[in-house]
Amino acid sequence: MMYIARSATNTYAYDLFFITCVLFGSFFVLNLMIAVQFTYLGEAFDAEDKRQKMLQDKIKAKRRQ
Repeated sequence: MMYIARSATNTYAYDLFFITCVLFGSFFVLNLMIAVQFTYLGEAFDAEDKRQKMLQDKIKAKRRQ
């Protein structure tokens, strides 16, 4: 598409436009992937914290007996 636009107008201004679009698009998609992974990692840590607290509570209950 970039080459078609350059051929039709005989200018390199469209090259800058397409390269900018690709760069911003790449950063946007990368940011989305990082956000999704961060969310799932946070949920995994929360689940592990709950599991650890439950195990600690069981240990304390056994010591009281």
